[in-house]
Amino acid sequence: MAAYLVDAVPYGEGVGTDRALAGLDQQQRAAVMSDAAPLAIVAAAGSGKTRVLTRRIARRLADGSAEAGHVLAITFTRDAAGELRKRLRRLDIAEPIETGTFHAIALRLLRDRAIANDTAAPAVASDRFRLAREAISDAHVRFDAAGALADLDWARARRVHPNDFSSANREVRRKPNLNPDQFAKFVAAYDTVKRRRGVVDFDDLLEHLLAAMVNDPQFAAAVQWRFRHLFVDEAQDLNPLQFALLDQWRGGRPDVCLVGDPRQAIYGWNGADPTLLDSIEQHLPGITILRLTGNYRCSPQVVRAGSAALSTIAMPDDTHSLRDEGAQVTVRVCADEHAEATQVAAQVRTWCGRYGANQVAVLARTNDQLAPLAQALDAAGIAIDRAAGMSHLDRCIADAARCSGREQLAAWVETVWADDAADVVRRRVAEEVDRYLSSGDPGGWRAWVEARQPFDDLDIDDRAGSVSLLTFHAAKGREWSAVVVAGVPLPDVARPILPRRAVPARVPRLLHVAVTRAADELMLTAAEGRSGRASAPSPWLEVLRNTIELRTVVGPPPAVRPARTVDPLAPLRTWRAEVARSAGVAEGAICSTTVLRSLLDNPPLDTPTLAQRLGLSEPAAERLAPRLFAVLGVDAAAISR
Repeated sequence: MAAYLVDAVPYGEGVGTDRALAGLDQQQRAAVMSDAAPLAIVAAAGSGKTRVLTRRIARRLADGSAEAGHVLAITFTRDAAGELRKRLRRLDIAEPIETGTFHAIALRLLRDRAIANDTAAPAVASDRFRLAREAISDAHVRFDAAGALADLDWARARRVHPNDFSSANREVRRKPNLNPDQFAKFVAAYDTVKRRRGVVDFDDLLEHLLAAMVNDPQFAAAVQWRFRHLFVDEAQDLNPLQFALLDQWRGGRPDVCLVGDPRQAIYGWNGADPTLLDSIEQHLPGITILRLTGNYRCSPQVVRAGSAALSTIAMPDDTHSLRDEGAQVTVRVCADEHAEATQVAAQVRTWCGRYGANQVAVLARTNDQLAPLAQALDAAGIAIDRAAGMSHLDRCIADAARCSGREQLAAWVETVWADDAADVVRRRVAEEVDRYLSSGDPGGWRAWVEARQPFDDLDIDDRAGSVSLLTFHAAKGREWSAVVVAGVPLPDVARPILPRRAVPARVPRLLHVAVTRAADELMLTAAEGRSGRASAPSPWLEVLRNTIELRTVVGPPPAVRPARTVDPLAPLRTWRAEVARSAGVAEGAICSTTVLRSLLDNPPLDTPTLAQRLGLSEPAAERLAPRLFAVLGVDAAAISR
């Protein structure tokens, strides 16, 4: 049975542990100093979980209970892995710590094995969608490549065989994109295409490494000798495939520390299994569970709102705020989604003056909900960041990844170097692309970045002056001083944004994550009707009203005085209108305003990329390209068709 420890832990501090413990509260010190193994640290939002994880590594290195060369720290995104490495460096740990995502670690181990066996290293495909479209064509079926890949990713993460695809989806109430016959045909065709091209995708890396460790005891022993002390951040996001790989790395040994929060498990759609951490004592018998219940980020009002969201599924939440009382949570009820968006813009303008734009966020459940919000913020002259949490560095890396083949990559590098206006980050990415091209390493540019982490020394925050406009999923792991959570009530009974009946556990968790992104001020917005139809009352707002003190405002929103700014999209809007008139279709049929913004922020550098982003054939894109590239200011001489 799991041992639940909070306060009564002997610290036993020795020489070299002082810095690792500096500034920690009693619960955090207990988690850092505990000698329990295996250990799970259930850390509430804002409780300093990453701080505790890195301090625990530092403490164990300081007292000799772990060796730096045998530590493996794992997380789920490249940015999170980079943050772990930065924090470890700030603790003056002399030796490098092996840190990365599951995929990055798997890629490194498979490459090491290939070198040892004098075989070819895995080449990671640079464009999965191209492989998927080729597989769909080979299978002589008609379905969407994105939907097919989503089904495939979910099934592989859950370790579901095609024969069990239908029953596995029913078991978790998931609605697949493909029927069982379509899915089986796609899987077979996709595997054939990969073999024909001699490439793998990122999930293949996990499956191939797992198979290698299961079937090659000598290799498994070498990996287990190398990685003796395992630390996993965001453990609530583990999927069964990753957990099986972690179990192989562990090799039956107890030295594993998991840090996570089941209340923030929101990636079930992507194959993650929140029950793994919920019932961790069944998977790791004898595990000790410590809890971090103090929230340093959020005001008591915000913490109570987050707990109220979880109460709809009877999920206990013992989180308490360690801050003084703050502003009341506000609910604004508006007539429809347009009035709601205008109200949001008014509140955001006030907060921007109080906190600065980069400390304000507007969050909604779906991308469709973000559209009217973006229009209202644009009309109010408020700059927004709609890059789904991507930094400028991420966007530069993605720009390079859109190049098809090394020749186009080389041309991209030359274009950046020839651009006097290119900033230091873009030039740094170009330097690393050039280094990748010179290395001759197999696989694509993204795989090279995952394996080498060449940008960890950069500390990028380019969101100053911009309000973040994101979905709940994209907001996870981030925080702001003031947050609007928009569209909480049902848009209609038939297609709920936040379902009213038979509520799946992920929905209150999503709302909990969104609410707890706010540190100081939180506003929830409601609309009495959407898309011309009346909305049903929201069960979440009802729970919130019964749980915490709210300030509710009903009625028309205050007027927002637009700033007198030039619309940066005006030339692109004109281009879209001309194309629409020529084709005799509505402007929205050409592309959305969101796409226009993406074209402005990240101009395509070739017609194949333009075709992909506009959803057109390449011949059609070629006809539109000259005028569009001129509007975007792209040098036609640098465009490779």
